[in-house]
Amino acid sequence: MIKKFTYKLFLTLATSLLLLTSLCLTSPLTTRNHLHKQLVAQPTLYFHGWAGSANSTNHLIAAAAALPQVKKVLTITVTESGQLAINGSWQDNVKYPLIQVLFANNQAEIPQQARWIDKVVTYLQTNYHIQSFNIVTHSMAGPATFYWAITSYRPTYPQFNKFVAIAGPFDGVIHIDDVPNQNYFQADGLPAYQNAAFKNYYRQRQAFPKNTQVLNIYGNLADGSNSDSLVTNVSARSLGSLVKGQVASYQEITITGPSAQHSKLHNNDQVNHAVDNFLFK
Repeated sequence: MIKKFTYKLFLTLATSLLLLTSLCLTSPLTTRNHLHKQLVAQPTLYFHGWAGSANSTNHLIAAAAALPQVKKVLTITVTESGQLAINGSWQDNVKYPLIQVLFANNQAEIPQQARWIDKVVTYLQTNYHIQSFNIVTHSMAGPATFYWAITSYRPTYPQFNKFVAIAGPFDGVIHIDDVPNQNYFQADGLPAYQNAAFKNYYRQRQAFPKNTQVLNIYGNLADGSNSDSLVTNVSARSLGSLVKGQVASYQEITITGPSAQHSKLHNNDQVNHAVDNFLFK
C-alpha cells in the first residue's frame, strides 16, 4: 500500500515538474514580447483630415522615421463598414513605432470618425498591449480626436500621452461657417463667435484626459487673412480655449508665409521639426 502511494506521489510530482519545465521553456518569449511593448514602445498614430489620404501624413511619417529608434510599423485602414485592415509588422525592438491610419470613407462626419478612432485604439490595446500612445492629426482629424477624447476615452484605456493638432478647425472653416478677421478672443479667453461644434466641445471639455500634453500648430499666410486659407488663426487657436489649464501642458506654434497654406502644412519641414521635437526628444 505504501509502495503504491509512493509510486503515485512520484508520478504526480514528475508530471508537475515536466509541466512546469514546459511552461518555463515556452512562455518567456511571449511574455517578454508583451512586456516589451507594454514597458517600452510608445506608438504614435497619424490621422488625415476630411477628404485626406495617405499623402496627408506620408511626409510627417517619413521625417519621423528618419530619427533613431523611430519606424513605421503598421498601416491601419478603416473600411467603409468599419472593419480594420492591418498591413505591416510591428517588431519588438522599435521604441517609437509609427502607425498610419486611413479612412476608406474620408468624408465621414466627426462622430463617425471618433468611433473609428476608438476602434483603432482599443484594437492596439487588445492586440499589442500598449500602455500609452500619441496622436498626430491634420485638419479635421484634430476636432475628431478631441471629440473622441471627450466622449469615448476611458480610464481603462492606455494613456493618451501627446496630442498634436495641425491646422485644426476647432471653431469653424472659412467659406462654411467662418470669415477671416471676423472672430476674436474675448477677455475670458473664449472666441467671440462660437459655432455649434465648439459649444459642444466646450460643454464636455473637462472630460479630456488631464495628463495629455498638447501641441497646436497652425498656419498664417501673412496675406492679411490671419488664416491658412481654410482655417482662421482664431479657429485653430480655439483648441487652447478648450484645454488650457486642464491638461499636462499646452503650447502653440505659428508657421508663417506661403508654405503655411492649409494643405501644405503637412509637407512642411518646420512642422516636421516641431512635431518630432515634441514627440521624441
